[in-house]
Amino acid sequence: MFSQPTIPRDGPCSSSSFRDCWLASIHEDDYNRVAAIRYDEATRHKQTLRVEYHTREPESTWCAMIMHELEDKDLKYFGLEGKAGYICTLTDITLEKRAELSQKEAAQTAQNRKEQQERFIDMISHEIRNPLSAILHCTEDILEATHPKTQNPSWLLSVSEAAETIGLCVTHQQRIVDDVLTYSKLDAKMLAFTPKPSQPRKNFFKPLAIFRPEVRKKKIELEYTADISYENCGIDWVIADLDRMNQVLVNLLSNSIKFTARSTTERWIRVSIGASIERPSSYPPNVVFFKSSESALNDDATTGPEWGNGETAYIMLAVKDSGIGISDQGQKRLFERFNQATPGRTVPTLCHIHGGEIGVSSKEGEGSTFGFFFKVRRTSPEANANAKGSDGDTSAVEKLSAEIQSFGNDLSGVNQSTEKPAISEKPALSEADSVDNERTKYSLGLARQVSNEQTERDAQDAAQVHDEDKTTRPRILLVEDNIINMRIISRRLKSLGLDITESFDGQGAVDAVKSNDFDCILMDQEMPGMDGYEATKAIRGLAKESGSRVPILGVTANVRAEQREKMLEAGMDDIIYKPYSTDDILEKIQRLIDHTK
Repeated sequence: MFSQPTIPRDGPCSSSSFRDCWLASIHEDDYNRVAAIRYDEATRHKQTLRVEYHTREPESTWCAMIMHELEDKDLKYFGLEGKAGYICTLTDITLEKRAELSQKEAAQTAQNRKEQQERFIDMISHEIRNPLSAILHCTEDILEATHPKTQNPSWLLSVSEAAETIGLCVTHQQRIVDDVLTYSKLDAKMLAFTPKPSQPRKNFFKPLAIFRPEVRKKKIELEYTADISYENCGIDWVIADLDRMNQVLVNLLSNSIKFTARSTTERWIRVSIGASIERPSSYPPNVVFFKSSESALNDDATTGPEWGNGETAYIMLAVKDSGIGISDQGQKRLFERFNQATPGRTVPTLCHIHGGEIGVSSKEGEGSTFGFFFKVRRTSPEANANAKGSDGDTSAVEKLSAEIQSFGNDLSGVNQSTEKPAISEKPALSEADSVDNERTKYSLGLARQVSNEQTERDAQDAAQVHDEDKTTRPRILLVEDNIINMRIISRRLKSLGLDITESFDGQGAVDAVKSNDFDCILMDQEMPGMDGYEATKAIRGLAKESGSRVPILGVTANVRAEQREKMLEAGMDDIIYKPYSTDDILEKIQRLIDHTK
């Protein structure tokens, strides 16, 4: 046996067997693997054997043991004629192994970054393209409603609702662009916080007001209140960057509205605000904040002189909904996204920079509760009297009132001079503190009025095609998780004579196919729970049993070739990309139906 002199030794071995002494030098992590190798099999078949392992020393060395079968001439040279023999070499491969591991890690890191970039691009593409479809169909509605041949008493309401929907879509896209910019600045460590005097309870009414048109359309009850801890802590004016914390609340509200709209029972979202003198470990009690890394805790930027030297306090917010909830596996994936360098990390990072945390409590089918807190410093009203950019000046209140009124909510009953409106000591949630019962009744009545007008108009649209022979009308299953897109495209297709059945998720589509016959299915790709891929595969499985194959038109905002191939492999017959016009989708539907016939 020949050995490199640099290979470390464990010390003398009492055994006369090379194999025993050699195995004694192998690290316990590799011992069972190396000892289980059939060395006699390798020599019998005259094969070269290479075994890699690391040694037992504190500074472990990577070694390669190589066994070479001796040829006949070599056996003769060593006087081993008529016998089998081999030569064994031990080589220090530590540098080679480190280079190999480093290369693997670099390749894996590059692959992870590539996948993250693709997910990021897919998300941005989907979120930006999705509202464009609604905008496109709304413009078609407006053009049709204002055409001299189609004007009727309800045309003005149609135009008004179309314009409001366009406004919602524009707001949504603006949030997406803001999130992209925020993420890029976070990634480059360039995100700046601007602390200023603020009143948290009043400030957080603003993002709620922005969402009012959307929740009204989706028939979701949105409530906001302060719990008893807020008043017990005597919170009024604080130094904070509430614009950044508004980003967190808007993100949570967006997700909450999305999942609550899919609830088949009651629909409500309750936002509560609380406070604590000590750093909280949960809020509400059932929400436990995600454990942050040491580096995340070091992100706290609230220790600079611009944050003042007032007493430290913690503002806590919770968003609770009656939506579809999150499974245990889904919560694990959420935690992973919160700890990776992905867009999903934006929300927890904003909390960390403001000295806070975020957490979740959810059970599938029973809704979700997200809670977060952030650190603030108290300040006095006198210090804010001449503070530039503070949230308490009259112009800011007037601006907020104007914005809320633009969404159809009259605030003439608000006492703008009230700094601490009375709230109930009970944690039961109600409308925002500044809105009295009469205003609440008025808003609810307005929501019912809009819903009733929409119902009447839908009934009129349906009556226009009621006299047609239903047997000649194409039966279409529309599968779309976005409520606005569903309502608009469904109304458009119905007005053009198609018989539309609606489904808001993949499982609902599969159930509909089991009990109904359709001429074509419009299948959205991105949906919670069972997505378009899985739903298509399930429907194709049903077709094998029944022998009836319905054409499926995939609808997606993801335009990469890989996504297209995946959709076709799942069993979709064709694909249309968002945004699309009514003429485009009608052409594809007709082509698929004709091809099936």
